[in-house]
Amino acid sequence: MRRTVPTPLYEEVSALAEAIAQPEAGAFGAVDGTAASLAYTDLLALYERLEASGRPDPFVTETLADFTDDSAVAISLYRKALEQSGLFPGELLHTKRIGLARQLIAVGQKSEALEQVALARREAFGVADAAAICELDEVARNAAT
Repeated sequence: MRRTVPTPLYEEVSALAEAIAQPEAGAFGAVDGTAASLAYTDLLALYERLEASGRPDPFVTETLADFTDDSAVAISLYRKALEQSGLFPGELLHTKRIGLARQLIAVGQKSEALEQVALARREAFGVADAAAICELDEVARNAAT
């Protein structure tokens, strides 16, 4: 059974992620850098509050990793999200592994990236996430080059 992120937390994190990514800006649209930066700061503050309270959430940690520009920091956050997931039965792991694999490729750790791809592929298959399996094919190709 998949874990359901509590609705208030899900909505808060989703709103921050949208404010950072600004999908409405489109490929050639003007992204509001100030708004994106403020939303990232708010996401980081939420992550830090949860960590300080002793109630970290892998969904928040993964989302922060998704928007972190520094590969080393993102790798650390994805690893932390995977660790935190053990406390949340049903938490999806394959999405975290995909992000981790992408970052490992970015820093040249292709062998470890392929290990994460293999683990993620099994996990994605187990939850019938066809889109993730296709994404993993792409990540694997990137690791092979």
